Amino acid sequence: MHIKGIKRGRNIEIFEDIDIPDGQEIMLAIETDKGFWKSLARFRQELDSEGIWIEPEVFEGVRDSSPGREVIL
Repeated sequence: MHIKGIKRGRNIEIFEDIDIPDGQEIMLAIETDKGFWKSLARFRQELDSEGIWIEPEVFEGVRDSSPGREVIL
């Protein structure tokens, strides 16, 4: 189970209701955003899990297709 929340002082505010009875002991694994690629992978996983699909046409023409400048070594 993955649950999102935010730390506020010594408390963690959970963004959604979870089906765990009050008083139940739980264990947390803390993840922090480290790096673009991990964030991108997490974003794509969330889209997949929610059944969201972005059509490839959305990104057409976004990137410059020219070869760029000449590099002299």
